[in-house]
Amino acid sequence: MRPDITKRKSFVDDLLSLWPGLRYLSLGVWLAWAFLAYSGTMWLSDVEVDGGNLSNMYIISTGSFALICLLAPFFQRPVQMILSSRRNLLCAGLLTVIGSLAIILAGPYYLAAYWLFVLGDILTGVGTAFIALKIGELYGELKPQKALVYTALSQLVIVVIYFTALGGEFYHPIEGGPSLAGIISLVLLPMIAAFLVSTCPSTPNHIEGEPDENSPEEYYREIKSLSTVFWKFLIAIFIFTTASSVINGLIVSSSPLSITLAGSNSLMLLRIVMSVLFLFFALRVVKQINFGKLYLLLMVLIAILVATSTLLESMGISFQIIIGFISNTFDFVVWCLLAFIVYQRRISSITVFGLGRGVFMVGSTLGWYLGAQLMPGLIGDNLTTVIYIVLALLILLCATLVFSERDFDRLISPITEAELTLKDLTRDLDLSSEDPTDEPRNHARPFIQACTRMGQIARLSAREQNIFELLALGRGSENIAKRLSISLNTARTHTQNVYTKLNVHSRQELIELVEDERKRQQDD
Repeated sequence: MRPDITKRKSFVDDLLSLWPGLRYLSLGVWLAWAFLAYSGTMWLSDVEVDGGNLSNMYIISTGSFALICLLAPFFQRPVQMILSSRRNLLCAGLLTVIGSLAIILAGPYYLAAYWLFVLGDILTGVGTAFIALKIGELYGELKPQKALVYTALSQLVIVVIYFTALGGEFYHPIEGGPSLAGIISLVLLPMIAAFLVSTCPSTPNHIEGEPDENSPEEYYREIKSLSTVFWKFLIAIFIFTTASSVINGLIVSSSPLSITLAGSNSLMLLRIVMSVLFLFFALRVVKQINFGKLYLLLMVLIAILVATSTLLESMGISFQIIIGFISNTFDFVVWCLLAFIVYQRRISSITVFGLGRGVFMVGSTLGWYLGAQLMPGLIGDNLTTVIYIVLALLILLCATLVFSERDFDRLISPITEAELTLKDLTRDLDLSSEDPTDEPRNHARPFIQACTRMGQIARLSAREQNIFELLALGRGSENIAKRLSISLNTARTHTQNVYTKLNVHSRQELIELVEDERKRQQDD
């Protein structure tokens, strides 16, 4: 057994040595599967006349995905155990494979069993949720600019996979049913994504108090300690995704399936434009990217489109493409922002991505259900216009009052790193460094400068200063005790002294205090 294990690890190492950043493209592979599945391109049969089954699949699968993500922050210990095991991650991929096969076999040309269709939808949502959480953990360890670049590259991966699968639709095992290329794509992609992300070593779990206790109360404490602006950010995500999904669901349910599939092809071409623009700006144009302005622009655009939906519906496929492109761009921005929050705030990736992606999917599920299931049969044109206007007003209120452009500066720091080049992307990113002294300083150097200044003002001792710096990077007492070779009780005592001298009551307050000081130093 031992020689076989060594050989398998060696193969993985050889594969990743071709390009160390290969594992980060697991995001693109996962999203490619999601697009193929949720667009219906690869599993719908020729007897489909509208988007009814597509809507049902989307609602059930994304609803299951959202449930797992939202529960994950409250069950971090078992979730972390799943994410830290390669075998468990591959099982999550296998679960998605089984679900995809169930969806295909439930079709009219196979078993024609609706219960199997529903079961497959649930399995795909659950399996991909764990894969997404692991990918979120991986991206949370990247510096913001690299996270942006790899997210953009992943969009190109989606395009390549989509058109490759689409080009193989010439052969159908059963005439009228899904193509062989579609079946293979839905089966292989989840396993590829799970395999790529499983090659990443498990990262430290930056949970408020987590290393000291393994009780659920410690996990709830971190969630309660999240800043108000983060919760406002989640509200903004929910409102945007709900409003945009209402329109998407209504369009899909009322349009011929051929129009929907044609719109998917056009959206893929626009993904190329989006990813190239982000890559160009990240690599060549600016060293400081203002996501706040982009967020405000997207919110205003979607509000205008929602308010004028009854007028623009006559545009048909063009209207669908515009809504889809704005939604895809917003999804891109949200993923990057969640990764930035994990990196800069040193909060658990399970908490940030669990709540962030969970709320995103809840909004998508609810909006799609309202647009595809309720609105077509319950309301007339006049009431439809009123609902669209109300949704548009909610979006504008959210963008100006609930979570405004100014809130971005409070949530994340601007990206002000040195210019990133393509050569940087080929360097190995050592996420599993065992050096306990260099890693905190190299990983968050701007924070250390702020910590030094604050430590001088608060008159911290040398030992308290060391502990203060580790606390600012999200470390718990047990982790600090191991790094500094002191007892757990001593680490806790020093931690309490640091809290007292800085007049804070939680690690999240301390991190926010350091971030404010860092910004003041940057302004000076």
